[in-house]
Amino acid sequence: MKPKKQQPTNPYEPQDLPANLPMPFYVCQAREPHDVLYANEELLELLDCRDLAELRTHIGHRVSNMVALEDSVHIQHEVNEQLKARHDRFEHIHARIFTRMGRIRYVEFSGRLVRATAGSGREDVFYCLMTELERQPVGPPIAKDVRDYVVNHIDEAIEKHWIQIYYQPVIRTLTGNLCGFEALARWIDPHIGFLAPISFIPALEQTRQIYKLDHFILQEICRTAHQRLEKGEPVLPVSFNLSRLDFTLIDVFQAIEDTVAAYDLPRDLIHIEVTESAMARDPGPIRQTMDRLRAAGYEVWLDDFGSGYSSLNILKDCTVDLIKLDMGFLRNFTDKSRQIIASTIDMAKRLGIKTLTEGVETQEQADFLASIGCGRLQGYFFGKPQPLEGSFAHIASQDRGLESRKWHHYYDTASSVIRQTKSPLALIDFADDKVHYLYLNASYLEQLRGLHYDRSSAENALNAPKTNIYDTFREFLQIARQSGKRETYFYIDEGNYVRVMIEVVLESAGHALLLMNLKNITADHERLEHTKLDTNLRYLYQFFDSIHLIDFDADTIEPLFLHETPGADILLTKRHGWQALLSSFGQKHLHPDDRPRYEAYCSCDAFCRKLAAAPSGQLHDCFRVQDQNGNYAWKEFTAMLLPNTPGRRLLTTIQDIGLPALTMQTMLQESGEVGNVPAGMSLAALLWKNLQQNSRLCYFWKDRERRFVGASKSFLAYYGFRSADAIIGKTDEDMGWHVDNGPYRDDEIAVIEHGRVIEKHAGQCIIRGVLHHITSYKWPIYQDGQIVGLMGMFFDIDSVLRERLKNARITYQDNLTHLMNRQGLLDALMRYEEQWQLHDRPYSLVLLGSRSYKRIADSYGEKVLKDLIRKKASHLRKLAGKDSAIARVTQSMFALVRGKGRDGEVEALTQHIIEDLEGIHEIDGNPVTITVQCGITHSDEPGVSGENIYQTAFTRLQHALPKMKTNLKQ
Repeated sequence: MKPKKQQPTNPYEPQDLPANLPMPFYVCQAREPHDVLYANEELLELLDCRDLAELRTHIGHRVSNMVALEDSVHIQHEVNEQLKARHDRFEHIHARIFTRMGRIRYVEFSGRLVRATAGSGREDVFYCLMTELERQPVGPPIAKDVRDYVVNHIDEAIEKHWIQIYYQPVIRTLTGNLCGFEALARWIDPHIGFLAPISFIPALEQTRQIYKLDHFILQEICRTAHQRLEKGEPVLPVSFNLSRLDFTLIDVFQAIEDTVAAYDLPRDLIHIEVTESAMARDPGPIRQTMDRLRAAGYEVWLDDFGSGYSSLNILKDCTVDLIKLDMGFLRNFTDKSRQIIASTIDMAKRLGIKTLTEGVETQEQADFLASIGCGRLQGYFFGKPQPLEGSFAHIASQDRGLESRKWHHYYDTASSVIRQTKSPLALIDFADDKVHYLYLNASYLEQLRGLHYDRSSAENALNAPKTNIYDTFREFLQIARQSGKRETYFYIDEGNYVRVMIEVVLESAGHALLLMNLKNITADHERLEHTKLDTNLRYLYQFFDSIHLIDFDADTIEPLFLHETPGADILLTKRHGWQALLSSFGQKHLHPDDRPRYEAYCSCDAFCRKLAAAPSGQLHDCFRVQDQNGNYAWKEFTAMLLPNTPGRRLLTTIQDIGLPALTMQTMLQESGEVGNVPAGMSLAALLWKNLQQNSRLCYFWKDRERRFVGASKSFLAYYGFRSADAIIGKTDEDMGWHVDNGPYRDDEIAVIEHGRVIEKHAGQCIIRGVLHHITSYKWPIYQDGQIVGLMGMFFDIDSVLRERLKNARITYQDNLTHLMNRQGLLDALMRYEEQWQLHDRPYSLVLLGSRSYKRIADSYGEKVLKDLIRKKASHLRKLAGKDSAIARVTQSMFALVRGKGRDGEVEALTQHIIEDLEGIHEIDGNPVTITVQCGITHSDEPGVSGENIYQTAFTRLQHALPKMKTNLKQ
């Protein structure tokens, strides 16, 4: 990895200084970034540089890079203060500088501001003098010999692996299992022995060689992970630190991408740590690179959070995946520090940021961090940094498990939902019909103790079959799974009325993550009042089909009484989201013509507005409800606000009107639909409306210009359109859905201009990326003896065959994606080849391949892999399904066939598709790394024919697949 090239700057010759100054002297810009413009021979000699160009390369042009990194902030501050107080001068400022050879010099700075003469074309500059001090200033002693050795031997240390990678364990708080490592460098030198990081990292930063170390650490992490994957050994995510200087010396993003790709690793195995102080000093380039890394699928962590004065500003301005709390919080483990840690962790979760606390050294610290929901822990209490094999052995000696890749998202989600609250809160892992508590807060434990349980006995009670607690819990768990909302139920335990609220947070690989709230409500006044209301209403039940209670504030609907009536399946239990549930009831059980009116009737705004205006405080309307035999009967719907109850509550009822059977025309009149039917044509219009909405036939009509005027509902659904607006005013050519538009255009012209009737015209069209075989019929539309347009319909031959051969295997469609399969692709190639041979219309074949499927299946299972394949198919349909035939040829390979179009058009589309597919970074919350290659062949290329176009594209795809580097160091 080579450092970035520095841009040259023109020399600056001072004009008002005496020649041969006997001390080091330089000129720099007065404005940021204070680039060095001139240096005399004495300064070059002091810094071990041969000329100005070498000096600029050494310090990256900037004066601030001359001085020790740890001195730069306070030196800049002192210079600024003196410039204000001494009228553009500063003097007697002590500093440590590092020469090009890595030597340490102790110097004193002085300088003055020189303003440019108007019209001279120059800029304001500083003239600066430097004096070397004979004695070291007051301050910590520096191991000069060690630093010189480090600077001069870093390349040798990397080449000979004197620098080794040590791994410190990171523990999942909820499970106690190992979930990752932090990689740390240790220099074990055969000549001078063990070097701690403090001995070599500052020296490498001062001499701007730190990027060599950081890149070596990344390479070693990736090399080791690749070797373990090849051997089938467990691999966990590893984080490593980047220096602030890396972002100015090299292209950090490209260096990481190239290294990870070279070792064929998923990006979610590599986490990048950047310190808070680095972000505070130079946020611009670092932030841009962090954003690129996150967009590519890497996790970016903010290290030492809370160690500086700008922590909240950094969170406000930057997006990170995880914060590592500075271990300084734990050194003084007081109540105040506990409150700060708890508040910080809770704030991070509300921002969607994961949490890790490092520096954990005692069981007390670990227990506290677990109680407040910190996601991960790191520190000597769990293991010191050591070589990887030793770290794994240490974890095994503690009887800790290893968290596999498929569980990272599951437990990250679990940690994220734990909040600081006084409500009784528990987190449950439900798998194999067993309940296991992952987390219980103090309030939940207190509720359990009030019911004479502890954690273990409560688990046992929930897992004991054929008990009321066991059955009720699983019944409402199933309801919560179906609704996707928090559900509430009640049960009696030894005379105590217990309220349970349960919510399914996530389901993965047979496990359900549940958030549970439990409360003993024996003396709960709200529940008693609800019971009283239920008793007072009981005598009314015989008059109604159903009675429901809607709570606006809680957003719930609860049945008080249900007769055998439609909707019982939807409104059987108390559920959240009452508006959506009533809408679902209307869509499923009300007459289609009444549904818009019902939607308006049952909206929250309508209820409140109309009830406020109603003198009786009640709202009435009538709708046709479908019974169990499919017939519609008129029902009266009533809504009324309940006085003297907590919050805003609404009682809704449904009852039979008792009307006799009505004629179709009368029902239309009473529902207000008759106004839409022309006079004298009500029956014909009604039949036409029903045919258009309910017929399975795909028919359409066009004007004399062959532009669509309308189509049946089945036609629109066939092409994936929600309304006719997508096609009205357009021709077939505008839609681009035929392999060959010519025959269809000629047929329609013959119908419109000559009154011909077309029957059984066979052809092909592309529907969402799949080539379909159709047979079409078309005939003229006459008005007053003149042809004003045409009407047509078609049958999908593939669908007809599928209906007739339900038990036979359909050979043209891929069952997983519903794209074409290999046989369908060959058929499409034959059709396009015919157009190429007969009508000179060239076409292109694109093959898209990927090598990541096996690893994804091994990591997450077949379900996630299938979801990924479906997602890729969906992306392909969206990007190319309008005018390309798309097939899934093998598990990991897709194909596109389309007209060639303009030169470069297919290549541009393919590149866009690849970028889009590689932008898929997660499936069902699980991180994935997708790499896609392509092979493109055009039918008009020399030597390409219908017989070899597929093989040619396949060969090109194979050549495009990246080969693993053969020279990876073993």
